[in-house]
Amino acid sequence: MEKRSQSDQGIKLMVKMCRSEFERMENKDYYEDYRTAERKFVKFCLLKKIG
Repeated sequence: MEKRSQSDQGIKLMVKMCRSEFERMENKDYYEDYRTAERKFVKFCLLKKIG
């Protein structure tokens, strides 16, 4: 159980880093659906870091 919580924390940290990378003023003004764009970027970011 301990290993799983550590890996969950690592994934959460990576997601937080990707979100903070996406969170820029020009992105907030550019996208109509900011939440969907943020999710797509986080997915792209995570796949890029893993692969």
